[in-house]
Order: sequence, then C-alpha cells, then structure tokens
Amino acid sequence: MRRLLLPALLLGLAVAPFPQQPASADCGGPTILAEGLDLRRGEEVTVGGRSFVDGCRDMMTCSGVLGCSRCEYTDPPPAPMRDVELRLEQGRRSWSLGTADADDAGEATWVVNVPEDARRGPARLVVDDYPKERVRIR
Repeated sequence: MRRLLLPALLLGLAVAPFPQQPASADCGGPTILAEGLDLRRGEEVTVGGRSFVDGCRDMMTCSGVLGCSRCEYTDPPPAPMRDVELRLEQGRRSWSLGTADADDAGEATWVVNVPEDARRGPARLVVDDYPKERVRIR
C-alpha cells in the first residue's frame, strides 16, 4: 500500500489546480531602429523608429468558451505621437536632430544631418526617456 501512496500523491499534485497570478500584457515601447548604425559627421542619414503611439490596446476581454468566440478591446485605440524629437548624445553634449510625426502604424522616420562637431566614437540616439540606441560616429 505504501508503494502506491507516493505515486498517487504525485499524480494528485500534477492534476490539482495550481493557483497562478493573473496574466498581464504590456505594449512594447518606442524603439529607434538604428542597431549597429555608423554615422559619418556632416552626412545625411535616415533613422527609423516603431511603436511611437500614445496608448496601448493589448488588454482584451473575451466571451464564449473553448477559445474565445468573440474578443473586444477595452482600451481606446492608440494615437500616433506627434513632434517626436530625435537627439544625439555624446558624453555631456547633446544635439537636436529634428522632429517627426509617427504614422497611423506608429512608425516614424527622421532624415537628419549628423553634426560636424560630434567627436569620433560612441554616441547614442535618444527619444525622450525611452531606451537609447547606441551608434558610432566616424
């Protein structure tokens, strides 16, 4: 009988409901698309970005059973960001490279001139408080 007790206990633990934290979703924040970008001083360069929207629409409520027969968004639709400023930071120096409006998909494009007075070496492209994208000045 004792031989059956351990397997029965393990089986019971395997099939018993396990309390879990409720799942939460999170929209991805704005991202500058310049990975590995080398910038040349005085040169015109195009920098792209995605997810430049105000709002998040990834929380849904579903009705129905067995796979959700219908889902409705409860959050308002995200709005494209306007006048998004792109900056170049290098050490303690910072240059405004210009602003752009995101399109309805949240994509933004800046066509900018790399400052002549930037030093050769590492720098960062920055938009507000979002993650900075490392670049190299040549």
